[in-house]
Amino acid sequence: MHVRTDEIFDFVAIGELADTTKQFIHLNLTYNIRRRDRAAGLEQVEQMILQQARDYLGRVREGFVLSVRTADVTSADELSYLLERVLLDWEQLSDELGLQSELPLEGQQSENLSTQQRIEHVRDQLLAFSMAAVALGMLPRLPAAEITFPRSYRKPATYADIPVPTTPAEMLHRIEELEKMIWQIASHDLLELAERRYNPLRRTYGFFESSAWLAQRESQRFGVKTEKRSL
Repeated sequence: MHVRTDEIFDFVAIGELADTTKQFIHLNLTYNIRRRDRAAGLEQVEQMILQQARDYLGRVREGFVLSVRTADVTSADELSYLLERVLLDWEQLSDELGLQSELPLEGQQSENLSTQQRIEHVRDQLLAFSMAAVALGMLPRLPAAEITFPRSYRKPATYADIPVPTTPAEMLHRIEELEKMIWQIASHDLLELAERRYNPLRRTYGFFESSAWLAQRESQRFGVKTEKRSL
């Protein structure tokens, strides 16, 4: 199978972002760092990391919208739910991709089309969603030695209780949960979130941990050596 170099490095970049996001959460929970105690410079760095995580999850959602098929939907209620959620996303996504652009007038040359009228090629959205789907599928089977969630109450540590999304509605719900948690991490005290929203925070941490582990392991198959950093 031929894989383009830029796609390989996009894959590696997702893994590095996932690892950085995981380490940020781990650091704050391990050392009980409250939001009010963070230095101004560190706060800016953390917000930058979380913004990159939000951007990535935005591409995951776009990839889901581009990938979902009605044949995958199991019930009328699920279809109604997806239509309500996805159609709102599709309106924005189609604008971003240029799918709403007017067709050229008869006889108009394609080279006269403005930049806004050219359709953007879809690539990184599908890569982002595919990698997220694999990470969510791998999450319950992540080896105990790779699990570093600081507030794990299971011995040995495990994510085996976290279900894998099996329907489009479940997948979209999990993506939305990840997006909401990243927003809350950016605006709330992590220690309070660990108490009030323990399970969503643990699932979010586990998602980024699974993503980072997969990227680090699979990058070696493409001849890209990534350093596994200790926490």
